[in-house]
Amino acid sequence: MTNANLTQRALARRSSIALAAIALAALPALSGCWSGKDATTNLQAGMNTGNGVEAEVGEMKVVDVTLVRGQGVGPAQLIGTIVNNGTSVDSVDSVEVDGKTIAFTPALKPILGGDAVAFGYQDAATKAPVRGAKPEVSTYVPVTFNFQNAGQLKISVMTVPDTGFYSGITNTVTLSDVRPAATPAASASPAQ
Repeated sequence: MTNANLTQRALARRSSIALAAIALAALPALSGCWSGKDATTNLQAGMNTGNGVEAEVGEMKVVDVTLVRGQGVGPAQLIGTIVNNGTSVDSVDSVEVDGKTIAFTPALKPILGGDAVAFGYQDAATKAPVRGAKPEVSTYVPVTFNFQNAGQLKISVMTVPDTGFYSGITNTVTLSDVRPAATPAASASPAQ
């Protein structure tokens, strides 16, 4: 082989190595697989969907929180699970849906560390009927969980219809559960 052939081969080898390095460096940007930390695919996990909201404050976490609304102007029921990821007991002081305090039926007991409590589902022991609320289906409603130790957790949950996966959930809500509580002035009899 001549010197010219050896020089030409070395140049070709260096050129192909440089081209391969440039291609590898440009691959992530050109493929669309990585579009930065604010890419839509990275943000989807934190989006509110009809599949329920997941959020946490301190050692307390709420999972799959959704508001299920009955047919027409029917009852609504908050569903979800509260998880205590800590080692000490914590309890729910109150829950508000769209600014109105709801009452669990029966009342929630303190949640032990490492324990979880489901509410609102057909097979859950505790129901969470929403009194006097008439949220439109497919709208988001503000929900606030107030924990004794962990503090306040504010989330926005989607209202879904009582169909498909959620079918029958609002059947466990009675009419007395959803009527607004009587005010003292409204329940007092007129003076005679």
